Amino acid sequence: MKKIKFRPSRLIGAMIGVVVVTFVSDAVRRTLIDVDLEDCVKDRGKFYHADMIDKPDGEMLKNPTESEGVEKLGSSPKAYGTEAIYVGALVPANENIPIYRDETLPLVNLADVKNEFYSVLGESLPLNDEAAEAFNSMMAGYGNATALADFAVYGTDSTAAGEGSPCPELYPDCASGNTVDVALLGWGSVISYDGMDVEGWVVENCSNYGYIVRYPMGKSDVTGENYCPWHLRYVGQPHALIMAANNFCLEEYVEYLKQYSQEAPLESKVGETVYKIYSVSSAGDVTYIDAPLKGNFDVSGDGKSGYIVTVRE
Repeated sequence: MKKIKFRPSRLIGAMIGVVVVTFVSDAVRRTLIDVDLEDCVKDRGKFYHADMIDKPDGEMLKNPTESEGVEKLGSSPKAYGTEAIYVGALVPANENIPIYRDETLPLVNLADVKNEFYSVLGESLPLNDEAAEAFNSMMAGYGNATALADFAVYGTDSTAAGEGSPCPELYPDCASGNTVDVALLGWGSVISYDGMDVEGWVVENCSNYGYIVRYPMGKSDVTGENYCPWHLRYVGQPHALIMAANNFCLEEYVEYLKQYSQEAPLESKVGETVYKIYSVSSAGDVTYIDAPLKGNFDVSGDGKSGYIVTVRE
């Protein structure tokens, strides 16, 4: 019997042949089946054309309702229930519109984190962390501009309202964790803040720190409340600046935003930061809103029929 001699050169040649055949076959397949990923969406790691979403008999989607969880390239859909319409910094709460605090936001005691530019009246003054930081910055700005430290925080989530109180009324949006009621320290007493004189700096400049006078002068026919300079509400930038520039109260601003969509948002620039703001109408029990994979993303309810999206790029 003739003995077969092993030749390494033959094995190497065979392996090269397999690689060449595989490469040529793959090139032919890519040429015949041209998939453009720019018009695709991704679901569970698979790519397919977006126009397949609405086809019940599509190869990838057997059930058209699966499209609700589809992740678009560059964004990720997040679900919001109807209760979220009443959560967020821009809900214009009143006796008919409730507001609930966003439990995902850190809460601090303003009495523990305050700076030297103002006083507090009370030991428990809970406030959302971002609102507290902005308030401290505003009070520092006021102190540096006026050389005064005569403001005192009278309440946040609750206020000793009533006859003789510097803040005679407790407003519904105190439940948001974004409100501050202020008074002034007088000679041995506490007096109401009327927004006048040198202390009017706060009314004029609070928008630079993301705050608004919740019930501004001349808007009682819209807000249902008289001018109330002592009740400040944190809505964040750029919203406070846009409202100040257009003389909007919160109700007017929320209504104004309804004309802007994800495709055609309101754009605003604060410093070097660009914001895109738009409204999304509620789709019922669950509404899916595209959250960009890059940049900060915030959603606030509008208190009525949908959501306000703010994208910080």
